[in-house]
Amino acid sequence: MGGEVPALAVTVTLVGTLFVSAALVGSGVLAAAWRRDSLAALAGVPVAAAGAALASVGVARFGSSLREPAAGQEAAVFVLLAALGIVILGVAGASRASVGRQGGADTSAATARRRRR
Repeated sequence: MGGEVPALAVTVTLVGTLFVSAALVGSGVLAAAWRRDSLAALAGVPVAAAGAALASVGVARFGSSLREPAAGQEAAVFVLLAALGIVILGVAGASRASVGRQGGADTSAATARRRRR
């Protein structure tokens, strides 16, 4: 069926890496801001952190002044561990708050009285 055209080589540059990382950070922040439930809003934190980690790896890989590519990977691991810590603290705080809200029959009776008003 005719001659095949060879595929063009894909080149990854600093600009492309920063665009992808900006998209990840933006979607993570949007996911965190869009959700009303605080526990569900925590789902956007790792996505935003992944974007920040990708940016640090891209700068370390494609930056002209930095000659240690492992530095970007170390920074990425640090950012992702910080995001993991934020998610763990958020889940622990949300579960503790939900236990406080389910205090017993008094709480449900008070809620029923508030609904009648």
